[in-house]
Amino acid sequence: MPSTTVATPSDADAISNTTNAIDKETKQIPLLTRDFESLTNIDEIRECLRLLDEEETRIDVSLDDMLAKETSLEQSLNALNALRPQLGSLKAKSARVIDTVDKTSKLAEVISDKVRQLDQEQSRARQAIQYVEDVQELKYCVATLQEAIQQKEYDEAAVLLQRASKIDPAILNGSLAEFTVPTSENPDHPAKTLADAKANLFAIFSSKFDDAVAQRNQADITRYFKLFPLINCQTEGLDKYSRFVCNIIKARCAEELKTGLIAAPTYFADALTRLFENIAVIIDQHQPLVEQHYGKGKMLRVIQRLQEESDVQSVIILDRFLKARKLESKVRMPSAQSPQAETESTNPLVEPRQLDANLYELSLLSQRSVLFNSFMNERASDEMDVLESDENEKELVMKGKDSKFYGANGLLLSSGLTKRVRELMSSYLVIDEYLLKKSIDKAMKLDDYDPATSQTSTCVDDVFFILKTVMKRCISTYEPEVVSSTVRTTTKILEVGYLNLFQQKMSTVFTAYDTTGRNAERAIEMAKISYMVILNNLDVSADYTHRLAKEVEPNITSGIWLDEESDVKRTLEYIKNFEEFADKFKQLLQNGIEQLMNQILKPRIRPLFQEAYKEVKYVLEEDEYNEADIEERFVKRFRRGFENLISIYRRTLTDNNFSALMGSLLEALTAQWERIVFQTRFNQYGALRFDKDLRSVIHYLSTLTEWLSRDRFTRLNQMSILLNFEEPSEIYDFWGQKAGPVSWRLTVTEVKKILALRLDFDADEVANLLPKSSN
Repeated sequence: MPSTTVATPSDADAISNTTNAIDKETKQIPLLTRDFESLTNIDEIRECLRLLDEEETRIDVSLDDMLAKETSLEQSLNALNALRPQLGSLKAKSARVIDTVDKTSKLAEVISDKVRQLDQEQSRARQAIQYVEDVQELKYCVATLQEAIQQKEYDEAAVLLQRASKIDPAILNGSLAEFTVPTSENPDHPAKTLADAKANLFAIFSSKFDDAVAQRNQADITRYFKLFPLINCQTEGLDKYSRFVCNIIKARCAEELKTGLIAAPTYFADALTRLFENIAVIIDQHQPLVEQHYGKGKMLRVIQRLQEESDVQSVIILDRFLKARKLESKVRMPSAQSPQAETESTNPLVEPRQLDANLYELSLLSQRSVLFNSFMNERASDEMDVLESDENEKELVMKGKDSKFYGANGLLLSSGLTKRVRELMSSYLVIDEYLLKKSIDKAMKLDDYDPATSQTSTCVDDVFFILKTVMKRCISTYEPEVVSSTVRTTTKILEVGYLNLFQQKMSTVFTAYDTTGRNAERAIEMAKISYMVILNNLDVSADYTHRLAKEVEPNITSGIWLDEESDVKRTLEYIKNFEEFADKFKQLLQNGIEQLMNQILKPRIRPLFQEAYKEVKYVLEEDEYNEADIEERFVKRFRRGFENLISIYRRTLTDNNFSALMGSLLEALTAQWERIVFQTRFNQYGALRFDKDLRSVIHYLSTLTEWLSRDRFTRLNQMSILLNFEEPSEIYDFWGQKAGPVSWRLTVTEVKKILALRLDFDADEVANLLPKSSN
């Protein structure tokens, strides 16, 4: 009996894998190409049989579909058989058409070749005709040109020369022109004849133009100016016209310097301004004429020449300014002498009013120069933008100019005007520094204090009026380097001649008064007032410094700077450096208030409490409590003593300084009061009295200043809360997790000390409250 083999799960998986592999391999081999006789595996045989069955089914279905369409296929075949005779006839006709088209195509090619030959012949004929016509045009122009020159018909001659110049140079230099154009009157080669005519006309136009300029004949000036481009002399014509307008500028400038009163404070600034205005007007008035006859962008050549002339005339004006104002002597004298010298007050060269007028005029000279340069740069840039699209036109305008000396807009990188103004600004800075020192020194010497009019002395307003004038004047020059140098000089002078003087006075103010004589009390009060005035001066000076920096910002942002974006940004940075000087005022002020507090006020706080607590106790019976509630001895004495203590400070100090002083004073006051509380004994009625005293004092102090930080009294308030407990154990309702929003400023040790001050509390119970680790 055959044995039965049971397949395990692993064997089943192996059989499944093998079947899948065989199935995959079978599908990959085409069915009809398989060698069925070679199959030996029963699984492969069965798979092939399955596939053959599927293929047979598919073929049967296909055959059924074809048999179903048999009638339709037969009809289609019959229709095709009926068309066969017609298709033969069409084939024969198509062959004849193709033959005809082929013959026509060959004929068309022959005709096309003939047409192309005719076109070439016609083109050559046209070229020959045009050549002859151009030679005839040249001959006509040459002959008529000479005749027009002889008859002084210069407009016609210029037009003829322009027509001749448009003829192709190959024709002009060709053999036909060489043999046909010359005549007995003009035997030379036509190219030479035209060149001679051009030179002749240029000389004539130049002479006539100069004569018209000399005679101020505007019609002839315009007439000959517009003829230069017709003879291809644009650059020369523009240069002629530039000299003409420059002579106008020169004459007007000379006339301006002959008129007016040199002693006028702004005479030379006005003269320079009129020079710039004349140039601007000429550019505006003459640009349309230049563009009409020479083309857009050509005005740049005239602007370049006007810039050169402006340098010449500006230097003449500035040289006369230096001589008339004796500026060099004034610069040397402040450098050689001290501003404290008494003899200078009688020297006219260093008379402050005159120097101030000179500085104002110098600032105007710089300002007007920057404005003029901005205008010239803008107009030149507009012209250069037009020329950028045509390199030939750009070369024509820049002809004879060394590009390394000119900027992208076609103007000189460093003009004579700019150099000279910068030299003058060096003198400006020297004089400005001297005058600023002298003015501040004078303001400090004349310093006075009138409590009826101001909380500060007069030097503060005087000095900052001077600073405001200096800062606005330096900004009006529109030179960032001038502003930078002025800011550095100003802060240096402020520190040495203003801030340091306050510091010196603060250190000597109490020794300057005799506090040992019969008027000692009066002397001490005057010393206090003098000290507080210095503090007020520092407070207001810091505020004025910030305000001055803010006030001058619109002058900077609304100014017309040469490089607007960069210059404005730099200048604002310089002003910020000036504003930072306010921190030095604040630092000295803070030190001064601390010194006043430590040396004058703090020693008087303890006597104030001693006087206020005289015959006052906080261990009270009910009737004593009621009596104390009516009398309020401590509160009344404290208010009277504190009022006497601070009255002079409240009356004299500025609001900022008084608030700062009150802050320091309250810190010292609360600290002293806390020490007193720790040394005082209480019962329940006394604790209630202390709480009322504390609230009354806080209310009173809050009336003395606009703001009072009650945080300074937090510890005292918490002491009052502890003292008013009915039982020591009430602390647990306010401590730890039950504290809520309350932040205790007292330590555990201090809490126990405060509770121990109550005579009616058990000492042992208090000692066992709150573990030391709690806080």
